[in-house]
Amino acid sequence: MHFQQLLLLIIYKFQGERSASAPYYLLRGKKSGQTIQDVTYFNLHPYFSLYPKLSKEAFDEEITALLAKNYIVMDDSFLAITEKGLHHILAMRPLFYNGWVYRGREFTFWKRMELIVQTLSHFQENEKRFIPVQKDNEIHHFVKGFLLPRDFQSIAFGASFKEQLTCLLENPNLLEIHRNLFVYRLSGYKDSGLTWEQLAAHHSMGVLDVKFLFIESLHIMLNDITMEKYPDISVLTNDVYAKTPLTDSALKTSKLFEKGYSLNEIAKMRFLKENTIEDHVIEIVSAKPEFPISSFIAGEQIQLVLQISAELQTKKLKMIREKAPDLSFFQIRLALTIGGTYG
Repeated sequence: MHFQQLLLLIIYKFQGERSASAPYYLLRGKKSGQTIQDVTYFNLHPYFSLYPKLSKEAFDEEITALLAKNYIVMDDSFLAITEKGLHHILAMRPLFYNGWVYRGREFTFWKRMELIVQTLSHFQENEKRFIPVQKDNEIHHFVKGFLLPRDFQSIAFGASFKEQLTCLLENPNLLEIHRNLFVYRLSGYKDSGLTWEQLAAHHSMGVLDVKFLFIESLHIMLNDITMEKYPDISVLTNDVYAKTPLTDSALKTSKLFEKGYSLNEIAKMRFLKENTIEDHVIEIVSAKPEFPISSFIAGEQIQLVLQISAELQTKKLKMIREKAPDLSFFQIRLALTIGGTYG
């Protein structure tokens, strides 16, 4: 039920103004102008790119289940929460996701942790030959670089690492099921980690439920890790946190704006359409509210758009433009993004 609760919360935040594809693209982290701006419009940063591998089939099954339970309704492809669904949301515990920052890279942290625990457990038993649970060469290279300078075969290091991991698992925001999923996924000496299917059966849950609970556990732990508190484990977080929330293409556009080029000039220089550069501007403003936008829209125009949006209780561009025909769709999008960033 956890994944359905997450879906309900996202659908509720979309305020009945998006189709079923919107939460799907959000969870997969689609790098489109529409999805990126929706993150800011509807304050959906925690849920962006939570599970890039989410299949459409699995997603559609959960939407169908929510419709069958009368938690949501679909009107002309748009999804909206029902009163029954709203009551269910109000009874939910707070969720601790930070997708905008991690974007699926929390699994890099997990893979490093998994291989380190497996290695330490075997060496503590004087068993130096084993089949690594991780096949990724980059993970192998990182783990070797982590372990070799640390005298990892010593009892002292093994005890210190175990103590740090135990402390990490004592985070009060972790539920018992979070801890169980994390520990049961680990492999050690003569002990293989459980599969997603085994975990789901053990906890009488769906596979997506345990996967998203596991992701939440990683986010909770990553949010707690500091060099001072976890000197060794903190090293495993290298390159896990997003250095910039911008896509590569938007970052290139941002650097050209910094050099003083106009939107039209950047489009020509990069051989892209102007509306693509406009999408980049929306993405840049979402990540950097201090980005100068006076050349695109005036302050009073921003206030006008936000006022109309509030009066009509909508973020639909066509409805807003009917009340402000002198503004372009790009200007309206930009104003809504500014409002979402500061609101």
